[in-house]
Amino acid sequence: MIHKEILEDLLKDASCMNDGSCNGGNWCILRELIPYIQIDDRMAEQMILIYDYKFMESKRLGFDIGKERAFMEFIQKYGKKFAESYSDGKKNGELFEAVFGVKKEHNEEDIRRHIANN
Repeated sequence: MIHKEILEDLLKDASCMNDGSCNGGNWCILRELIPYIQIDDRMAEQMILIYDYKFMESKRLGFDIGKERAFMEFIQKYGKKFAESYSDGKKNGELFEAVFGVKKEHNEEDIRRHIANN
């Protein structure tokens, strides 16, 4: 099961956090449901990195590469690096940098803007 600290770290860029609707104890569907879908910290971190990869590669190529391609390419290109880099409690930004070799410069709002413009 995902730990509260990891969930909060992963949600920090979520649009509901940025607009304040999840802050101050307000109800948030992600915060409420994720702990109950039997996803552990490692899988949650990997899913976010695949989401990041999809955004970066789609932006670089100028078209949406799709979820399936993003998943397959991430596993092929970065799966081993993820396995070597992952450790319990490592923050998403640190893991992103360890896997991709660069600091994370985008957030969920950047991803949503990119999707809206394409």
